[in-house]
Amino acid sequence: METVQENKSKSKSDHTIIEVLEFCKEQDFPARVVGRWVWIKFESKPSADIRQALKDFGFRWSRRRGQWAHNCGHSSRPARSYRPWDKYQTTMLEDYVNAGLEVTV
Repeated sequence: METVQENKSKSKSDHTIIEVLEFCKEQDFPARVVGRWVWIKFESKPSADIRQALKDFGFRWSRRRGQWAHNCGHSSRPARSYRPWDKYQTTMLEDYVNAGLEVTV
């Protein structure tokens, strides 16, 4: 288990996909994995505390797509000409839980 000091020294975008999914599971966020990124779309605007928690963990707001995104340490070129969830396989966090797969660090 990482200490608080070690966690603070880690870059926000350096989280692995497992760490990001664990964070989403703990916070009960409607996360989905698209390619190597994690996306979160809320039904309505989340509270300021939730938005700050997302920012602090390294999520970015995509105004054009209306969703929060985390690149899980994988940089890429902007996807202006396509929707990533149409191009890549998408897996909902609930699917991992329902299949009995563990999302642990």
